[in-house]
Amino acid sequence: MSTDEPGSGARSTVPSEYVTCRPEHIDDAHVYVQRHGLAGIEVFMHDLVPRTEPLFGGESDRRALTARLRAAHVGRVHCSYWGSPTAFVANVGFRELAEQFESAALLREYYGDVSGRHMFARWCDEYELARDLGARAFVFHLIDYQHVDGAWEFAVSRETVLDAMVVLVQRLLRELEDRSLLDTGSPVIELENAGWGLEFGAQTADDFVSILERVHDRFDRVRVGWDLNHLLHATGLREGRGVFLLPESEITPAMRHLEERAAGDLGELSHAWIRQNVLDPRLARLLSALHLSDCTPKPEEYFRNGKLQGPHWVEGDRVRQGEEGLRIVLEHYDNHVVLGDGVLDPAAIRDLIADHGRGDDLMLLHELKNAPDLWSEVSRQRQRLRP
Repeated sequence: MSTDEPGSGARSTVPSEYVTCRPEHIDDAHVYVQRHGLAGIEVFMHDLVPRTEPLFGGESDRRALTARLRAAHVGRVHCSYWGSPTAFVANVGFRELAEQFESAALLREYYGDVSGRHMFARWCDEYELARDLGARAFVFHLIDYQHVDGAWEFAVSRETVLDAMVVLVQRLLRELEDRSLLDTGSPVIELENAGWGLEFGAQTADDFVSILERVHDRFDRVRVGWDLNHLLHATGLREGRGVFLLPESEITPAMRHLEERAAGDLGELSHAWIRQNVLDPRLARLLSALHLSDCTPKPEEYFRNGKLQGPHWVEGDRVRQGEEGLRIVLEHYDNHVVLGDGVLDPAAIRDLIADHGRGDDLMLLHELKNAPDLWSEVSRQRQRLRP
């Protein structure tokens, strides 16, 4: 897969490709982008400026950061995000959230304030930067997770979290409109799906439909981005058979049907699960991007309802608990390995892209952010996607 050279003026007939870059890869990104005819890169704003701080210290900072990102061909901006937005913004379970911090000062330090104004101001500034860069997408990670991985169970239902996600998206749109940042040509706001086990949020096509039908999107900017790795957080192995590694309450009849058809084949189950969500016709027009990476097979259910399970649970030591939770997240969940190095068949993903039929309206994001040799791994993934 390839696109026309940036700036050529030619219209591509295939999806445009982007690469997620950490700070150490930004300044040499333009070389790879131009050499291989990619559309650009995506950056995480928290990587560049800590989320507790204002995005710009002054006008000179703004100009310098904008120039740096423009030179790197940044075409997608990933917003900063914080844990427990349901409790912090929607005030559902705020008492429990406050009790998870050792002091009010630590809660304020984590969120930037106790009102939520800093969070939305930061998002608006990040969106304004995306607009100034001419970026196609502003990625809004629609997740509810604990600020210490695996330390607590979720105290509210998924349905409550989805209601809170409507509040978050609607308030973001209103804040952006209040600052005159939204119009029909501004960057799309791409809602990225949450993972499973240690996260709640928009996780299925049904979830996205539920949220989007309740949001007033006056400028038609809200879209959906499917992270394949995050979808795969739901599947794994139990006694050698491919299943949904989830509480019984989270497994729908449709998911049970997929399990029965797969007959224990983890690869078949994972592909069917991805296709069921990505190709849902209700979201066809709203699909903005596929975030491409794989996930290695999980041999057990490490997290349940947000909390680490079994021997991985560390009693009474929050620091060690957080370290163990993060280790498991990076090894077994958010590992974001190259397609074909986990449970997926790259040829089947190539067919998925073709079956969606969006052509150059669709963005493909090579989401290999944990790779020690990023450009080598991106090249390997792109090669595997070729016919």
